[in-house]
Amino acid sequence: MIKVIALLRRKPGLTHEAFIAYYETRHAPLILSLLPGIADYRRNYVDRAGAFESPVAAIDFDSVTEMRFDDRTAYDRFLAHAARPDVAQAIAKDEENVFDRAATRMFVVDETPSSGLASPALLELAADRAIRDGLARFARVLDRKEWAALGDVFAEDLTFDYGLGEQAGIASLTDNMRRFLDMCGPSQHLLGSMTIDIDPGARTATSRIYVQARHQRPGDVNGPVFDSNGEYVDRWELRDKGWRIVRRDAIWQAQTGDPAIIWGKTSS
Repeated sequence: MIKVIALLRRKPGLTHEAFIAYYETRHAPLILSLLPGIADYRRNYVDRAGAFESPVAAIDFDSVTEMRFDDRTAYDRFLAHAARPDVAQAIAKDEENVFDRAATRMFVVDETPSSGLASPALLELAADRAIRDGLARFARVLDRKEWAALGDVFAEDLTFDYGLGEQAGIASLTDNMRRFLDMCGPSQHLLGSMTIDIDPGARTATSRIYVQARHQRPGDVNGPVFDSNGEYVDRWELRDKGWRIVRRDAIWQAQTGDPAIIWGKTSS
């Protein structure tokens, strides 16, 4: 998001209480009615009784106003609309009633929240979302055969067992995927009934999710299919590039249809 901060000084002769009352009941509603695309609009009124004054840089403003926009396009649209003569005139006329306009300062900032201060519940929520997104991404990587994107979900040093024995490394995982999916046509991996257990500290987790994978022959949309049904049990870690699977066990419970579609053998 794009965040804009404005430092605003009240009009001389206007009390602190009158400034807040006018801003909240007149000026803020006017801004929201005239200017589009403001996702969040907050007025932070300065409490001078609790302020730490500096002889070098005095606090010479009465509101720290924040506006957030979904993206740069929304912010540019806001600026273009504010520059329209009729809109600019209406805003300037109202500002004369509440602000010392010559003292106004407005700027765009890069907001960086401190992850170290996030609550445990917020960290767990973020981890849960990242793991869900990672598994959804994985299903699409397989069905689109975007093999280079497996690193978006799996760690380079992962270990795994897809029912063919213990293996390690993302290169081996890629070979395992391509061994079956490069020879078949369209596939669809449906994932559901997920459980996620996030460990204390929200840096490691375990997920379990059912999988149903359907495969067709190339160019044979009305032909036989091969279905694999089972469960992925994944161990996750929060790495420098985000959440990654470091261990996968694929537990297959049922397979139906023509196995030649992925195995390259004559079906029996």
